Amino acid sequence: MRNLESHPGITMHRIAVGGGIMGALFAIGSVFIFAVGLPVSRWFLLGSSLFGIGIAAVLYAWHQKHPVELTDLQDLSAPKQSSQR
Repeated sequence: MRNLESHPGITMHRIAVGGGIMGALFAIGSVFIFAVGLPVSRWFLLGSSLFGIGIAAVLYAWHQKHPVELTDLQDLSAPKQSSQR
């Protein structure tokens, strides 16, 4: 006799994926699965990739003209001193 209870399957919160190469592999694999499985998502993937490359180019150009210096970062981490005593 067949068991009529459904199997819970793999739950996403049990899959341990952190940063680094395994996280990147998981993300790329997920995108590939959706691109193969859903043909409409290919256009979304193409459009979002082009948009992301455009934003990256703008940010790169802006940072070339406005470089961050080490003294800028030290000023941000220094505690603000009050002028009132």
